Amino acid sequence: MYPLIANAKIGLGSLQLNEGLGLRALLDPRKRTPLNWQIPAEINFEGLISYNTCAPLQNNFLQHELHLPGLPMTRFIRIAFYFFCLSAFNSIAADYPSKTIKLVVPVAPGGPNDIFARTLAPKLSLSLGQSVVIENIAGAGGNQATAMILRLPQDGHTLLLHGLAYAVNPSIFGTSSPYAIEDYVAVSMVGKGPLIFVAHPTLGPKSVRELIALAKDKPDALSYASGGTGTSPHLAAELFKSTSNTKMMHIPYKGTGAFMPDLLAGRVPLAFVSPLVVKPYVQSGQLLALGVTSDKRSKGWDAPTISEAGLTSYAFDAWYTILTPAKTPSEVVSRLNKVIEEALTAADVQEKWASLGVELMPGTSKEATSYVSSEYHKWVKVVKDANIKPE
Repeated sequence: MYPLIANAKIGLGSLQLNEGLGLRALLDPRKRTPLNWQIPAEINFEGLISYNTCAPLQNNFLQHELHLPGLPMTRFIRIAFYFFCLSAFNSIAADYPSKTIKLVVPVAPGGPNDIFARTLAPKLSLSLGQSVVIENIAGAGGNQATAMILRLPQDGHTLLLHGLAYAVNPSIFGTSSPYAIEDYVAVSMVGKGPLIFVAHPTLGPKSVRELIALAKDKPDALSYASGGTGTSPHLAAELFKSTSNTKMMHIPYKGTGAFMPDLLAGRVPLAFVSPLVVKPYVQSGQLLALGVTSDKRSKGWDAPTISEAGLTSYAFDAWYTILTPAKTPSEVVSRLNKVIEEALTAADVQEKWASLGVELMPGTSKEATSYVSSEYHKWVKVVKDANIKPE
């Protein structure tokens, strides 16, 4: 059985491939050669060969590496197949999206990544004309989801809303990292903002100075929760330990939402938490805000910056981005960047982001990717100096 080619045109003079015309017509129009092989092409519901399958075949034809029994591979056939693949690729980009888009959140529900995703998904769905569904895949500080997406078709139908952990994990996991920083491009930055250093009221300290004094008086007696190794809460805490010369035990969870019950119960008394998540608990008195991690106070918070509270060299911002595998067609990336930027400029999104101290970071995909790359290089040294290892 030979796959059909639907509505594809090849730019070689008068040569065209119309609906219902098979690959045999291109490769052996007079049907004089018995073809007992099968082209391993994937056909989507519109009848187009997918780019991910076509690209390697295209390269093999042009490099004389694909040999088909009984069929002389002329230069004309190779060129024709090349332009067919190019045509299929362009058609896929033009028809995007052709099915439901999955926006993967690499941590458990309830954290900032999850909140951002669920805020943006309805707007993206409206702009793109397809449903955008959220899927939480937690594990290994986000590595599980990041590795899984690379095994899927790289066509823009599966996106990843990640954060600082994406740029840091390759340094932490080293040769065991399931991805390299170049495996993805950043479609758009979602925003950046501080974390809030909070303590359970039963712990005792009511300020950063008092906490530092307690930590030095009782080394390793204190513990803090994070959303996993390499996540923003983990890195903010490690930076705090380094600048304050204190020790605290790290208790990693599968996302902010996963550790909040233990934090609220006092089983783990300390954490650096996104203001999106922690604000109602501070307002109700269930948690105490010791300080804000940024170098300036956050709107809507009475807490001082950690720098004001005594650690003058301390400053930390968490950031979030929507990623797609690097082999996603550039036309698809450009369209996604446009609709995401439009969603972020909506009045209700801007109001929500501002109320939570989240700063917008508008720009192109190229600018976003450059920012993520710069963060990767910045944290390589930090990870090495702090000797941060997988847990």
